[in-house]
This record gives sequence, structure tokens and C-alpha cells, in this order.
Amino acid sequence: MMFCFRSARFKRTVIAWVAVFALLAEAVAGQTGSATKATERRGIAHPGDITQIQHIIFILKENRTFDNYFGTYPGADGATTAKISTGQTIRLAHTPDPPPRDISGHGWFDAIAGMDGGKMDRFDVIPGSNSNGDYMGMTQLTQKDIPNYFAYAQSYVLADRMFSSLQGASFANHLYMVAGQSGGAFTIPSASGVTPKGAWGCDSPSDTTVKVENEDETITSPFPCLDFETLTDVLDDAGVSWKYYAPAIGQPGAIYSSLDAINHIRNGPEWDDHVVSDTQFVTDAQNGTLPAVSWLVTADTNNEHPPSGVCPGENWTVKQVNAVMQGADWNSSAIFITWDDFGGFYDHVVPPVVDFFGMGPRVPLLVIAPFAKKGYISHTTYEYSSILKFIEARFGLSSLTARDAQANDMTDSFDFTQSARAPLVLQQRTCPFLTTDSNFGFQQLGKTSATTSLVFTNRGTDTLTISGISTTGDFSQTNACPATLTQGKTCKISVTVTPTKVGARAGKLSVTTSASSSPTTTNLFAIGTVAMVTPTAVKEFADTAINSTTSQTLTLTNAGSSALTITRITSTGDYSQSNTCGSSVAAGKQCTVTVTFAPTVTGKRYGGVTVTPAAPEIPQTISLMGVGLAVTYSPHKLTFSSQIVGTKSPPQTVKVTNPGNAPLIMGAIAATGDFSQTNNCTASLAPGTSCTINVTFAPTATGTRTGTVSITDSDFGSPQVVTLTGTGT
Repeated sequence: MMFCFRSARFKRTVIAWVAVFALLAEAVAGQTGSATKATERRGIAHPGDITQIQHIIFILKENRTFDNYFGTYPGADGATTAKISTGQTIRLAHTPDPPPRDISGHGWFDAIAGMDGGKMDRFDVIPGSNSNGDYMGMTQLTQKDIPNYFAYAQSYVLADRMFSSLQGASFANHLYMVAGQSGGAFTIPSASGVTPKGAWGCDSPSDTTVKVENEDETITSPFPCLDFETLTDVLDDAGVSWKYYAPAIGQPGAIYSSLDAINHIRNGPEWDDHVVSDTQFVTDAQNGTLPAVSWLVTADTNNEHPPSGVCPGENWTVKQVNAVMQGADWNSSAIFITWDDFGGFYDHVVPPVVDFFGMGPRVPLLVIAPFAKKGYISHTTYEYSSILKFIEARFGLSSLTARDAQANDMTDSFDFTQSARAPLVLQQRTCPFLTTDSNFGFQQLGKTSATTSLVFTNRGTDTLTISGISTTGDFSQTNACPATLTQGKTCKISVTVTPTKVGARAGKLSVTTSASSSPTTTNLFAIGTVAMVTPTAVKEFADTAINSTTSQTLTLTNAGSSALTITRITSTGDYSQSNTCGSSVAAGKQCTVTVTFAPTVTGKRYGGVTVTPAAPEIPQTISLMGVGLAVTYSPHKLTFSSQIVGTKSPPQTVKVTNPGNAPLIMGAIAATGDFSQTNNCTASLAPGTSCTINVTFAPTATGTRTGTVSITDSDFGSPQVVTLTGTGT
């Protein structure tokens, strides 16, 4: 079995930011043998006994934090304000539903950046969280937005100490959900720099790789068809039935079918026997044919992954839960509903650190069962391995890894002595006809903004008559909506804003129809300003070695008719700034802000530069992103002169340098094609030292010959690749 903990070097680099949290409680004592439990599962349950649970259902949704969903839930540890990178504390605004975009920054380095060493104050600078001042990552929903999730919490269990297992995104966290580890993987698979859409495992395109830290502290980029023991293997050995319900390979949502990344399952009999369509779950639940253990994932249209809406995702969840509650298995079931990573959204609770991989930011968890405590808020620390631990405790199974061995098993959320409670069958609701909010961010005073298109959808059961569309405040609209709109049809409404004053501007878009809920409204927001900082999107820097620097320039324009007073300009993270702005900028003039990136550690490094004009202007923060490298190598390409087939060229040299402050752990160095290499690189390259790789060319055929030298090391950018070209004659 493969199980990796991160190196001491990487721990210093990435997670020295918070004291190690006490390890979670020991495994439940008195577990009986798996054969005994397998028999007991089929027998009569005893009152007060966990064996009353015969069906465990693990539903995985996408990309939300606890504060984003339940920050306003009474009695829970939620927040309605957040500290951001400028030092300000802001109120969490309302999350649009559906949201206008995915928050692109919700991976490994994004989570680390947002948590900022336990300060939890830089979620605003991760990519996509703050676009032109809209602060979408610093928003939350209320009971009105997710009434059925609140109803489940009020009737069953809401956990406010549930953390993602890994401080990163979906791929690795989904592996923890089946195995209590990720095999060292900590990024999303990518192929030629693009995230595959069809599959993230053994069915990925052939050039797909995923970043993995190995036990020798090197980072490699293998094909994401990994192999290690999962809970499904243990269930098989114990004779406990299971299914993994997921979209089929090639269908939307197949990327979340995590067993596709486990080689012996994807390419073994278990795949055909146990991995089935997510659409089959409702049928199995209604027919009372659920296995003992179920995992259930679905496509983005229903899993709440932005920009998909929360409402249809909640409706999908209600449909699955209702199927269990109305089927024969309800009285013996336990349903766990959780979300797979933070999605770029803010959360205020500092995650515990149990190893290099995690934990990551909090996510919601609902526990729904006839033996779940009523209206209980669990403050016990959980992670995805805790659900595995509950399954292991129920069926007397051994632990897979240190994670599930140390995890709390979730039994505190249950009362097995109570009578089985009746099901709470909920109604799916009609989703909003329009997105609930639209934020235009910073817009120049007196100038009409670019158009934002909002889609009006008839989600009712009858044809709608549209009698009026209007806006208030500084906002205006044009539309292509017909007088009548049949069920399921859409029309586009184009909205612009022309700020009449500096500062926050608010208005509404209203659509009056024949629906009983009419009018349908969207809250509109913008910030009027004369201080325009460009670019408004994330400013990206070239990859830069530790102890080196790279610079980029921002432009500040005073679009007003009088001088603009500048209070201060500041930067955060591995970034510093100098500027030509002084204390004021004349009307119609510009100044420049030069930002310098000096990475202190390897990997993606996020920060921000904030321009604060005098009131009533509002500070503008531009997100910054660069990659710190622990190794430099040159040249990046070698070209060999023509060489007679069957003979060997003189060597050419690649120099590898460690410019950092810590030893660089060297791994394999390999050449491909008609090229070979020798090197004097040792297992550990000391700070400030170099080694050399000598490459020779021995063509096996005439014409152009190509190859590479790959250099594997403990750097995030590993493996480094030198391209090779030569001509055989």
C-alpha cells in the first residue's frame, strides 16, 4: 500500500504556518472480526447497537465552505464577516445563485494562500475570488437560499468542524473519500496545461499528468492512473456489498468518479461489477436494493460546482434523500452529505494540521439518519476519513491509513437507543428565474460599463406572460424577451451601469410576469470610481527562482476632473511595490505601480497590491500570481550538429543550480530518443551549488531526431524538461 507523508523540507515550506492540532481520537475499541460483522449485518439489529445501520450512503457535492452555506445557521460556529488582505474586515455579501463564474483558485496553493498561516485573511487574493472588486469568494447564502439544507440541519445533524482532508481541490480529496489518502497526489490532473474534461484517472488523455510527492521527497508528474488500497478492497475482503454511483466515462461529471484513478479497480472486475450510473441510485433506493455502502457523485449541473446553481443542486440532493426515505431501507440507513473542497470561498476556522497534506478548509456536512440526533450541531473534528472510520466501525474493518485510524468515527452524531425516527420527505422547490445578484465591480464615474447579460428562465409549469422589465438606480437594460415565454425557455436581458457618484451604487432589475411570485428581481451592485487601476484581472508573473526577482507594471488613471489624493499603496505576499503616484494624481493623468515578485518558497505564490485613494473612493486590490522555483537550469534547449548515424557526438552541458536556502532533493534524470546523459548530481543539492548534466547524441536514423532530458527533484516545477534536437546523416 502506498501512503505518503510530505518531507520535512516541504513541511517547513508550506505548513509551518500553524501549530500541529492534536491528532484525532483513536479507533473505536472492541471491533469484532469482519466475518462476524458481515454475518451480523444480514441478521437482526439489536437496540442501541450501531448494527442497526445497514446502509451507509456517502453523497459528495462540490466546492463550498461551511461559512458559505451555514455561516448564518443559529448556534453553529459561523461567520458573517471576513478579514481580507488589506487588513480590513468586510461583511460577507450575498452569493449570487447561480454564481457568474467558477472561482478558479481552489487548488493546493490557493488554499494555502487563503489560509495565510492560520490568519485566514487572504481568500480575496486567490484567482477568481475578487474580480474587479466583486469579492465573490467573500460571500454566503442564507436559509432563504438553501431552505431544504437548513431543514435537514434542523431535523438531523449539522457538523461545523468538518474539514476537507487535503488543502486542495477535487481530485485528491475524492481519493481521500475512498481511501483515506491520495497516493501523494495534490493537484488536479492536466494535459498539455489543460484540465481534461472527460476523465481524471486511467481514462484520461495519454499526456495527462498529476503532481505527486513521493516518499523520497521528490515531486513527480505521473499519469493519474495510481494504485493503492481503498476501502472498497477491504469491503470486498469482508464480504460487504458496495457500489460507486457516478456518471459514466465520457459523460459530464465523470471526472468525479474517483475509482477511475485506481488502476486495479478501473482495469479489474470491480469496475463493471460495482461502478454504476448515478441515475441508478434513486431506483435502487426506492426498490430497497441499496448495497451496504454507497458513494454517490453527479455532474456539475446538479452538484453545486460554480457556475452551476445551488437551487438545482439542492433539488437533486432532495430527490436522492427522498428516494431513501420512501424506500424500504430508510430505517437502517445513514446518509452523509458533504462537499469536496472549499471552492475558493471564505471560511474563518483554522484547519487542524495532521500531516503535510491537510487538513484543508471547512466544508458543510449533514448527517441524515433515523438514529441521528435531532437538530444536533456536532462540534467534533471530522474529515472525509471520519466517514470511512464510521464504515469501518460499523462493519468491523481494519484501518487503511493513519488518517482513518486517527479520525473521529462520527458516532457522537447518533443515538442508537432512540426509536427510528420517521423520514422527513421534502418538496423540491422552484429555482430562481433570474440570478439573485449581479456585481459590476469598479466602473468609471459617468461612463457606461460593458454589458452584463442575465438570463431569464421560465422555471414554472405554465407559459409566462411578460408585462414589464425595468431597472432602478444607475442601471439600465435592453432585452430580447418575448411577450410570452413557454416552460423551460429563456431570454436574455442586457444590463449596463453608468455610475453617477463615487462609491457603492445599488439598484434592481425587475421582471413582471403572470407568475404568482412576480416580480422576479435581481440585486445590482457597482462601485463608481475615478481611480481606475488596470489590469483589473489577476496580474501574472513569470516563473521565478527563489532569491531572484521579476517585475510587472500596473497603471493608475485619474479619470476625474480634479486631482486624486492617494492615501497609500501597499502590497502583500512575496510582492513589493514602488510607484510614481506620489500623494496625488492630476486630473486625466496616469501613474505607474511597479510590482516586484521575490518568491520565498516554491510553488504558486499569491498576493495583492492595493491602491487606497482618499474617501469616498474605495480601495482597489489587484490579485498577483507567480510561481517560485527552487531550481534553475540552463539552457532549456540543446541543438546538436549533424551527426553520422551510429556515431556519438561530443557532449553538451546542462547546468542545474539550487538558488534556494534549503537542500534540493534530486530524483531521476533521464534522456529520451537518440540521446543519453551522464551527470554529477548528488542525491541532495546544497543551497547555492550546482551540478552538470552531459548530454550526447547518437542518431539511429537520418533526418531530424528529437528527445528530452527530464530532471526530477523536490521542486514544485518538477520534472524540469530540456528539449533536444539533432540531425542524423
